[in-house]
Amino acid sequence: MKERYFRDQALGANKRERTRSALLDAAIRVIAEKGMEALKISDITTAADLANGTFYNHFSDKNEILREAAYGIALEVSRLLDAQMEEITDGPTRVVTATAAFIDLVVVQPDWAAIMIDSTSYLPQLRDDVFTYLRKDIDLGIAQCKFDVDVTPFLIEQIVSLIIAAVRHQLTNGAEPEITRQACDSVLRLLGLSPAKAMKIARTG
Repeated sequence: MKERYFRDQALGANKRERTRSALLDAAIRVIAEKGMEALKISDITTAADLANGTFYNHFSDKNEILREAAYGIALEVSRLLDAQMEEITDGPTRVVTATAAFIDLVVVQPDWAAIMIDSTSYLPQLRDDVFTYLRKDIDLGIAQCKFDVDVTPFLIEQIVSLIIAAVRHQLTNGAEPEITRQACDSVLRLLGLSPAKAMKIARTG
């Protein structure tokens, strides 16, 4: 569990930055417990063991800290995914690798899973950025004539929903590699691959 993600990033920084990082880590913990919609500023400061007034020395309102926390985690997740796919040039394989790696990563980081899932509905701009990230590898597969599909917002919605379902199932029931493979298989089928091809790529990556 990376419960000190932002604080670890601020090691060696001045007191102001360390306090700001403590608030961000606290926000993530509370989001995991209550969700973004129910989150209160007092919940964050209590979790960080800081006075309420301290919050406003760093953030103007709840939305600002939610955006910064969500984007900070999303940036780290995308960095880790990109590192795994650095040498992969095949579109379908990139889609499977990214999907499986994302699910596996957040299943063992429930707090990260909570903020990534909640942010896709609560923060429209981050949702658009996630869609753009997903679309890059889909567009690559289309250019390589591997995918035969029209990329629409509804298609991306279906893909995101499948991934979220796989994450939620494993958060509730424990890590199940077969669920991750089924999610990858279903994503590839949505992108136009035959069941046989989708199953082969989903199981071999």
